[in-house]
Amino acid sequence: MKPLVFNSTPLIYITKIGLSRIFEELKGEKFTSPSVKREVVDKGKRKGLADAIILEKLFQKDIFKVVKPRNVGFFETLLQTKGLHVTDAEVLATAKERGGKAIIDDEVARKTAKIYGIPYAGTPYVLVKAISQGLITKREAKQAINDMISAGWRCSVETYAKIIENIEKLGKNKE
Repeated sequence: MKPLVFNSTPLIYITKIGLSRIFEELKGEKFTSPSVKREVVDKGKRKGLADAIILEKLFQKDIFKVVKPRNVGFFETLLQTKGLHVTDAEVLATAKERGGKAIIDDEVARKTAKIYGIPYAGTPYVLVKAISQGLITKREAKQAINDMISAGWRCSVETYAKIIENIEKLGKNKE
């Protein structure tokens, strides 16, 4: 099972909609970077965001291992990509080094991952994985997508339709 390397958006939105337990229950290693932790916990707490407090508790429980990219040269190469944020570069470099899957929603980050052959998926992948592990139902996952959109998570109408279709395709026993 490939480790999952989380960027900020999946952590924030899954927590915002009240499903942070998924992170605790999801099988396999979960990583993130120091700058992602700063963004979702430190900056979030300064803004008084409830999700930041919940995420801080998950970090304190070591649900996510916070690691820096070891290959500084590759990390610096990634940083030369126009529009790629430091958090994205850290997540991509870590995913490549650890043979993991980057959980990223940013379009520039996804295109960069593709160019460098780094496996990636978006926030809905986490929900699909949760369905397959029996942590949530298909109905709960579809509601989660709608709740994330209501909370400010963005996706196109086409992407929304694909997400719902992929959830529906999962086994009948996952209702």
